[in-house]
Amino acid sequence: MRILIWIIRVVVVLLFVWFAAKNADPITLRGYLDSTLTAPLALVLLAFFGGGLMLGLMASLMTMFRLKREIRKLNRALQHKTRDEIATLPPSSPAPHSTMPKL
Repeated sequence: MRILIWIIRVVVVLLFVWFAAKNADPITLRGYLDSTLTAPLALVLLAFFGGGLMLGLMASLMTMFRLKREIRKLNRALQHKTRDEIATLPPSSPAPHSTMPKL
């Protein structure tokens, strides 16, 4: 199974390298105030992909932090409820004395 995964990884990397080599032509990006940036198309695509990946990770981190905070809150409520239930239990009877004869 590991060999199959590594074969797939190598194929994907080779496809990316082939794509980058085929799209090495420089392009010009025009921005505000007549600013321009000239870079290879593959590099521009990689930069935008990385930016989108970072935005997606930031959005999921916000959700993860919110869920972790809710889990902590629920755990605290469960602990308080458990303590209250233990406090309201009647005291247990003492353990019976052993009836074994002493030697």
